[in-house]
Amino acid sequence: MTTVAAFHFEDKRIETPGPDGIAAAIAAGAYCWIDIERPADALAVLGPLEVDPIALKRVQRSTPFGDFVLGRHCIHCALIETLFTGEELKLNTVDVVLGEGFIATIHAEPSVLLDQMRASYEEDFYGAARSGGFLLFEIADHLISGYRSALSELSGAVDDIQRKLLGDVGDEILTEVSELTRGLLDYRNAVVGARETIYELATRRSPFVNESTQPFLDRQTLALERLASDAATERTVLSETLNLYMGIVSHRTNKVVNRLTVVSMVFLPLNFLAAVYGMNFDVMPELRWSGGYYAFWAFSSLLAMVLLLLMWWRKWL
Repeated sequence: MTTVAAFHFEDKRIETPGPDGIAAAIAAGAYCWIDIERPADALAVLGPLEVDPIALKRVQRSTPFGDFVLGRHCIHCALIETLFTGEELKLNTVDVVLGEGFIATIHAEPSVLLDQMRASYEEDFYGAARSGGFLLFEIADHLISGYRSALSELSGAVDDIQRKLLGDVGDEILTEVSELTRGLLDYRNAVVGARETIYELATRRSPFVNESTQPFLDRQTLALERLASDAATERTVLSETLNLYMGIVSHRTNKVVNRLTVVSMVFLPLNFLAAVYGMNFDVMPELRWSGGYYAFWAFSSLLAMVLLLLMWWRKWL
């Protein structure tokens, strides 16, 4: 499905022509937003607008960092929006094609970013909008808003993992940490890609991006830089927490080994005594003693007490 909104800035009105009426609307001075929900339809819809074929070939290309291509007849860029569902980070690629008199958004999955744009673009258009660049304002604003929401959710997940790691948990926590670490990495890649794309839009001179729009886009790169830095900080916190957890596990293991060592030190000499008197030699005078049995237990008990006192004195216990 393809929807079109044609903005006439001179008399402040919005039309909704079909895909066949895009060229006529642009010729009449309108700036069109073309939203294509099936990437396979991009060629049929944008082909008559002289969009560079190389740009259409890059639509919905899988990349973790987004994409930016400046062609002769258009600009193609790919932005990755993020949505944290509570268990995993979902990534959705939205391709943006900027041409003479139009901006096209192309996506294969439902887009929260574009849903928010649909809910707010009319108010902005009838307010202070003076050119089609206001749609880039909308895209950047809602994209960064989505990044902030996702980072907030990821930060909460990191806090939950911290509480779990410092409690009584099983090996499944390592899987959760691994998945969350991957989510933070994917998030940072998406933000860094968006930062580079918006920076290119803000600094490249092009007939497809209004110069009055570029200062705003340049300021948005600072927000994206902070988000990327915050994501790196969350990864560091998660890594340090995991290291602390592994240290706690190692400490617990050492305590168990220490206890086993104490038991071994006590019973090793006793085993030696039992082995000596269990060799069944014919001549072993102690075996004929009337109090030999009691003497053995007395000596064994005394030896065990001496060893325990020695370990206590050396602070091994």
